[in-house]
This record gives sequence, C-alpha cells and structure tokens, in this order.
Amino acid sequence: MAEARYDLAIIGGGPGGYAAALRAAELNLKVAVIEKDKVGGTCVHRGCIPTASLLQCAYVLDTVQRADKFGISVEGVSYDWAGMQKAKNTAVNRLFMGLETLLKQRKVEIINGTATFSEPGRVQVETGSETAVVTAPNIIIATGSQPQSIPALRSVGDIAMNTTQALEINEVPKSIAIVGGGAYGVEFASLFRSLGAEVHLIEHSPRLVPRDDEDISKRLERIFKKRGINIHTASKVEAAVLVDNKIEVELSKNDEGQTIASDKLLVTAGRIANLDNIDVDSLGIDTKDGFIITDPDMKTNVDAIYAVGDVTYNPQYANFAFSEGIHAVEIIAGINPPPLNLRQIPIYTFGYPQLAKVGYSEEEAVKAGYDIETVGLPFQVIPRSAINKEEIGFAKMVSVKGGPIIGVHLIGPDVVDLISEAMLITNWEATAADVAQFLHPHPAFTEAIGEAALKLAGKPLHSL
Repeated sequence: MAEARYDLAIIGGGPGGYAAALRAAELNLKVAVIEKDKVGGTCVHRGCIPTASLLQCAYVLDTVQRADKFGISVEGVSYDWAGMQKAKNTAVNRLFMGLETLLKQRKVEIINGTATFSEPGRVQVETGSETAVVTAPNIIIATGSQPQSIPALRSVGDIAMNTTQALEINEVPKSIAIVGGGAYGVEFASLFRSLGAEVHLIEHSPRLVPRDDEDISKRLERIFKKRGINIHTASKVEAAVLVDNKIEVELSKNDEGQTIASDKLLVTAGRIANLDNIDVDSLGIDTKDGFIITDPDMKTNVDAIYAVGDVTYNPQYANFAFSEGIHAVEIIAGINPPPLNLRQIPIYTFGYPQLAKVGYSEEEAVKAGYDIETVGLPFQVIPRSAINKEEIGFAKMVSVKGGPIIGVHLIGPDVVDLISEAMLITNWEATAADVAQFLHPHPAFTEAIGEAALKLAGKPLHSL
C-alpha cells in the first residue's frame, strides 16, 4: 500500500476544495486534492456553470423574441436544444480544462480516486485496483452535496428527475412540474418557461424563495405569473403516479386536494451532504441534519479537521465555498485572517428575473433586534429601464436608523452583476449618506443602488 505525506489533504475538488488547494499552494504548503470524478465538482459539471449556460441561451432567445420593441424585425425565431446543450458542454469543458491546468501549474497534486476517511490525519484512497494512503497533519473535508429525494415521490422511480438529470434531458418537455420553489426550482422554472414549456412550480412554504426578503418574493411571484408560470405555494406533495404517459402529482393545500398532470417531474427540494465515505462517528465529528458543523474558522469539533462548502451546515453557493476554503487554509497556515462573515457574502438566483441579496432581510433585521428603516425603489424610475424596455426590477435597502445599511435586496435584469457593490456597502458598514454622495454611471442599472441610497438618505433624485 503506497503512502504519501502532505502538509494538507483535501477530500473533494469542488469550489471549496480547489479554492483551498490553490490558496495552500500560494502559501507553499504541499497539498493534495483527492477527487473521485473531475475537479470542479457539482458547480462546474452539474450545477452553477451548466445551469447558467442554459439560462444564458434562454435569455438570448427571450431577447431576440422581443426585438420588435427596439424596432428590429426578426422572423422564424426558434431554439435548438441540441445546440444549447453543445454550448453548455463547451463552457463546462473549457472551465474544467482551465481549472485542471491551473491546479497543475500551482503544483497541486490531484489524486483521482475515492477517499475513505475514518482516522484523523490519514485518508485511504481507492484508485482503480490499488489502495493508497494519504497522510497530513490537516484535513479539509470538501465532499459537497447531492440532490435529496422526497419520500412521497420515491415510488415513481425514474419518473422524477433531479437537477443533474434535468440538465441532460434529450428534449424539452411540453409540460413540467417542479417541486421546490427555492433557487434551484426558480432557475429551472425560468429556463423551461423560456423554452415554451407549461410550468407548474410547487413550494411547501407560503411563498417562493422563502429565505429571501418577502417584498422580493412577492414581486417574483407576480413576474412569474405574468410569464405564465403556474405557482402552487403552501402546497404539499402527497404522491405522484404515471397515468397514460403523464405524471400526475397529487397536492394538498389547506386540506384540499389538487392533481397536476405533466410530461416531466423535476425535484429541486433540498440536498444532502456527501458523507458516505466520511466516518463522522468514528472521527467524532458533530453534524446537524446530516451536515458537518463548523466554527467561524471552518474547524470541526475535532482538532485539525476542517470542512468547507456544501458538506457544511452553511448556505450552498459556490462563492461561500470559495471563501470558506481560502479562510480555512489561511487559518491552517497561521496567517490569522479577518473573521469570515458569511452573512455578508452575496446570495443570488439566475434566470429571468435574477435575484440577488446580501445582509439582513427586513424580517431578519427585526428578529435580530435592530431598529430599522427600509426603502423600496422600482427600476422603472431608472432611465436604463426605458432604454432596455424592461418593465420589471426592484431594489430594497434595509438600514439601521441613523446607522449603516445592513441589507440590500434586488430583483430584475442582471442584478447579480450589481450585488457586489452592495456587498462592499454592507461589509464596510456604510450609511445611506455615505453612499448617496457617490452618483453612479448614467444611464445604467447600477443607478438603482445609488437611487435607493439617495432615497434612504432623504434626498431622492429620480424617485419620490
């Protein structure tokens, strides 16, 4: 049995794992990444990148279809699903090859195999017909997560797709029922609706994207309904059966039943941590709801064992994993980095419209005991909306009275590209008066943040 020694061993090569590895290499640590599939993880191969690629294709289609609003005549507009898949795969392969090259250039050892971790400082790796042993004084668990099944739907077997399978379907269904109204469900609902499918979006909570600010959630529902998406909130899935080549989903709401018939069923409700080969019991690692618990430095309760990314009890976004991986390595290297404030990292949802937020929602701020004030600003007051013929968009700011802005929430076109400024505002504890003195490019959608700050400061420009 071959044995190799490193300063740091990382189990999993997704965003958290590879970010940790790249930072460790910069700090001259001898580091190995153990990955059973391909580096990049779910994000690159089965999540963020392929989903965003298909949504970009859909966005281009939507844009061309409304070209007449700009005085441009386009006839015979259609989409080619195979072509969209090719565009998606091209993006994925390009990013994968670039990442693999970058890791090798940084002299990160990539070990392809399945890791089994049951003893601190020691990882067994099955590499085909051989078993290797990797030892390191510090171990980072970055094994990610996978789609979670719903008990009521297990009887239908292959009929119910998960998000990974939905990215690889051979053709776009004429109708689809999507279970789960969080970020994943909203993105796929937007995608399939843009491609002409009849969409039913089912959410157990009283509203879509229940972790977002309520004002944003309400606007999303209105926009989706206007797009023709059927929304079923406060609805519980009781069962699903195949009847005459249709999937009939039985729902209950307020003790009343409803049946929805669709060609396909997609389950996006939740994910579970990949811990099959991580013996948390033998290691003594604490978990919550099946996810690893860490402290703010990404340390588990077991000395020299860290966890980052989707395997932890933290929000499941690639940018969170990047931040966590970098932070954990800097702690290991003894750099003493600034505290990692996960609340001040942006959260986002792609599609049409996009959603983006950072910091506290109004409800969260009240529960936290802040004395707050809020403002809302429709994008219609932003001149760029008239130029782009966009009728949607809304910005909301949450501020401590007489103090800093602690939350920014956006819905509308390309708002994911706007949220970075809001991240700086909340992290640097800027007040509305601080932001209001810096006027933004005109005409541009980024003016929404500036106009909201002006309004919050009591000196609105283009709004009442």
